[in-house]
Amino acid sequence: MHQAPPHGNAKTRYDILINAGDAASATGPAFQFRDENTLNDLHWVGPVPDTIGVGTNLDITAEVDRYEDRSCLLLLEPVATAVR
Repeated sequence: MHQAPPHGNAKTRYDILINAGDAASATGPAFQFRDENTLNDLHWVGPVPDTIGVGTNLDITAEVDRYEDRSCLLLLEPVATAVR
């Protein structure tokens, strides 16, 4: 997972890029949560981390919203998120 940039001019909404696998050995497709609040929208199971950034390993359950051709990203809608 990469450090989440703010979504547009928002101060509490983020676009979160997610890589498959562990942070140390990420292989596979790229995913993104877009325009999400990290406290409320990720549907945390268990403790909520203070920050999410590069190297944060998470277990994510999500629905695929769509594939975006221009960015080659699978855009996801979060169902449940937990810290690993």
